Amino acid sequence: MQLVVGRIAKAHGIAGEVSVDIRTDDPDHRYAPGASLDTDPPERGPLVIQRTRWHSGRLLVRFEN
Repeated sequence: MQLVVGRIAKAHGIAGEVSVDIRTDDPDHRYAPGASLDTDPPERGPLVIQRTRWHSGRLLVRFEN
């Protein structure tokens, strides 16, 4: 079963971070460094989280290359 945990909203700055519209009640667990997220379409992923941080109430995520 797949579960939607967020949607990439837009790029943030020049360091490769994106803001994420959160769709989960436990973002600290779902977006932990090293976590792997499937994508829609599947050809774009999976995305592996490198680091996260909160900025002005939004979650910023950087994915591994």
